[in-house]
Amino acid sequence: MALGERLFEESGDIIGFRITKVHPVEGTTMEASFTSEIRGIGRFPSGKNMGSGNMTQYPHGIVDASWLGTLTTAEYGDQFMWWAHEKSKLVEDGTFKGSVIVTGFSNSQNLSWMNNLIIVLESEYDPVSQKFKTIGYEWK
Repeated sequence: MALGERLFEESGDIIGFRITKVHPVEGTTMEASFTSEIRGIGRFPSGKNMGSGNMTQYPHGIVDASWLGTLTTAEYGDQFMWWAHEKSKLVEDGTFKGSVIVTGFSNSQNLSWMNNLIIVLESEYDPVSQKFKTIGYEWK
C-alpha cells in the first residue's frame, strides 16, 4: 500500500437514517445522510462536506457502503464532487472501523489539482452517538 501525505481530518454526524431491508442472512441495508467539517492539511482545503449513501451491515459485522457528496471550501466556496466505497467492521468497543476509497471532480480552477486524486480514508463510526471521524491520505 502506498499512502502519501496526510490531506485532512474530518468529523461529522449522521443526520438522516432509513432502514430499507432486513434479512437474517443478507444483513441490514440502510440509507444514511451526513454533514461534516473537513480540516485541510497543507494545500487540501478546509470546508463543509455533505453526503449520502447506501450501506449493508452483514450479520458477521462487516459493512459495505457506497457514498457520494460535495465538499464546499471555506475560502472561496468552490465545490469538489466526490464518490466513495467503504469497507469496515464492527470492533470490540462497539464502533465500526474501516477504510474508504474516494475520488472526485471539480470544475474549479482552484481545485483542479484534486481531479486526479485517489484518497484513502481511515474511518471510525460510533453508532450510539451517530458521530464519525476520518483521516484522509493521498494514495500514491
